[in-house]
Amino acid sequence: MKEIDTGRIEFLGLDRVLKRGTGEILCRQETALLVRDSVSGAVLLACDDASAGLSVLERHLDGSCRLLMVSDLSLGRTAFERYGFSEALTCFQAAYYGDPPAPDPRFLVRTAGPDDLPLLLSCYDLISPEELEQVVARRSVLLGCVSGQPVGFIGEHLEGSMGLLYIFPEFRRRGYGAALENRLIAKTLEAGFVPFGQVEEGNAGSLKLQKRLGMTLSDKPILWMWK
Repeated sequence: MKEIDTGRIEFLGLDRVLKRGTGEILCRQETALLVRDSVSGAVLLACDDASAGLSVLERHLDGSCRLLMVSDLSLGRTAFERYGFSEALTCFQAAYYGDPPAPDPRFLVRTAGPDDLPLLLSCYDLISPEELEQVVARRSVLLGCVSGQPVGFIGEHLEGSMGLLYIFPEFRRRGYGAALENRLIAKTLEAGFVPFGQVEEGNAGSLKLQKRLGMTLSDKPILWMWK
């Protein structure tokens, strides 16, 4: 039986959790694949047919799901209403398929640890403090420093996508954001994975940055939703 190719750019979230061994396959068929990640708690649906995808959700999704990714935008909007999600993000998937980028010699990069958590929490609130603590505990945040002073950080969300990028105000417009993303790309490649992340639809600045860094963007957006 032909199966969904998780190597396709819009399906890389499923590919990551399956390859790292944290993804449980809830349903697999020719035109749809549904996976639950034990680390993030996310349920991820890849489908080539919206009706088949909806049928899979109806059979396997219940009210306990608090974080869902659907690769088909119209199906995602249906799921958002049907399963009572409160927030949603429409975004393009970005992936890096090139050689490891060269490191920027201007600063040192190290893995953030528990002692760095108060600093991260003081300036980053796009995810909950509990989730940020989990990310740090997984050694998934890179901290860039110049002369021992932090200039910014970037990390990997619990399901494996790149994000959490933050540059301290006094160090902005110096290219440190791009340099940090390149470091995380290189680290991800070294671990044997395809580096990927999401860019919110309409965020022209971020889309431009990803293209400049050599990232490939999906043709169609995907939808994340949560409660």
